[in-house]
Amino acid sequence: MNAKISFRRSASWLALAATAPLLLGTSPTATDRVPSKDPTSEVMRQKLGHSQQVLRGLALQDFGLIKTNAAKLVRLSQAGGWVARQSPDYDLFTMEFRRSAEALAAAADAGNIDAATVAYTQLTFSCVSCHKYMRTGRGGKGG
Repeated sequence: MNAKISFRRSASWLALAATAPLLLGTSPTATDRVPSKDPTSEVMRQKLGHSQQVLRGLALQDFGLIKTNAAKLVRLSQAGGWVARQSPDYDLFTMEFRRSAEALAAAADAGNIDAATVAYTQLTFSCVSCHKYMRTGRGGKGG
């Protein structure tokens, strides 16, 4: 087995293993179903829901589910409620998220589970990095 395929398999399994707990408890609670009055909170709640559906699609190798929810993530990143901070760093996080969501949709369209898994991992990393930035005011990479 060549190293490139081995790395892809390892990356795929790592991404699924790291996010498997989301699959086990994704039914929304009553408070999750109540829309927030804060537009950004509502958009982030929707982002989480679509991301969980992408993960479900990855686990089931359901490319339609992946593609549909990736497209919803792209559209959501363009919504007015998405912008939580006006800054060049925040704009970069948004572009990185959108590129990853677009790559995810393209990989699903091509039926490439490995590329979809990598794109999902990058998308998740962009979320975590941005949320860290929002909490600390510093970039999430390397710090």
